[in-house]
Amino acid sequence: MKFLLLPCLAFSLLATAASSVRAEEPSIDLKLFGKHEIEGGLSTCHLAFWQSNKDPDTDKYAYLIYMPYDKDGVEMQAVVEIGKEKIALNESARGDFDPPSRLGYRLYSSVDHETHVLVRIEEAVVTGSLQTIGKATVTVVRPDLPPFVAGAKGVIGCPGGSEPETAAAPAEQVSDEGAAAGGASPYTGPVGLPLAPPVLLASTNEVPAAVRREIATYAPDQCSEPDTLAYPGQRYGLSGSFILWEVPCFLGAYQGTSIFAITQDPPSDWATMLSLPNPPALEGENNAQMMNPEVFAEKGVFLSTSLGRGEGDCGTYQVFRLMDAPGETFEFQLMEYREKIECDGVQSEPSEWPLQFSAGE
Repeated sequence: MKFLLLPCLAFSLLATAASSVRAEEPSIDLKLFGKHEIEGGLSTCHLAFWQSNKDPDTDKYAYLIYMPYDKDGVEMQAVVEIGKEKIALNESARGDFDPPSRLGYRLYSSVDHETHVLVRIEEAVVTGSLQTIGKATVTVVRPDLPPFVAGAKGVIGCPGGSEPETAAAPAEQVSDEGAAAGGASPYTGPVGLPLAPPVLLASTNEVPAAVRREIATYAPDQCSEPDTLAYPGQRYGLSGSFILWEVPCFLGAYQGTSIFAITQDPPSDWATMLSLPNPPALEGENNAQMMNPEVFAEKGVFLSTSLGRGEGDCGTYQVFRLMDAPGETFEFQLMEYREKIECDGVQSEPSEWPLQFSAGE
């Protein structure tokens, strides 16, 4: 697990659809660009995503985002074109599915944090160190404008290189179907109720009205405008008769939040929003937002990582499991709470931060 996470933002920071926008409303004027516009031409090793219905070798304008690597393989600044501007971006966060680690989210942000580009990699063929992306979503976010969302394909690595181990390595087809449905996790304690593999929502309009009412009633200050986010959320089948809904609420420069709620399957006129219990020594009201959530569906386990700052060298890390609760409902149980208070520049995995609370068996 990377120390910089997005929700399944993992910030969970996450993104594949946007709210419908009337033609007369302002929009992000994202421009496609071609090889001839890249200063110095394509580098031997690079990251590039182009619109899925374009071919960068035959279409003059195809690229959505491009980032070269230097001769030592170090990432340089990425670039997108909006209107007449070429905007430089730095990678500010990454959230890999686990498994497989080749898929997941990458967030690129401008220095002034006015432009963010979220890339969701969904299918990839891996040959040695080269990833050929067969399916991805590129979402561009700017203040006060609806997100721009585009289907994409791409490459990460050295498509023109001749690395011996790359040429000899077998190709491996990976997909995100069920990628968050279990697998390796840094938490090895008691698990919760199993969930079905996640189903990505096509738009925020799929979130049931009852769930929206629950959030508006009990967490209006934590999730006031979920429709403005590019990532619409996910749903998970539960116990054959219920659905767990993940509703994204906030997307920042390096982390995001989601709220979880339960409905019947199919949804009716009721919903229950799940709160996150605090450790016994920590007073205050329960929080509804899960920071950078990672969902291990087969185990019913949820990881929440709240970074103190972008460097990822401090913050809190919590493990929850989903369990039955009185009254034919469900609840999150806190299994582990870790906190690194000092932001000392020393980066480590959040799962290795000082343990403050453990529920044990």
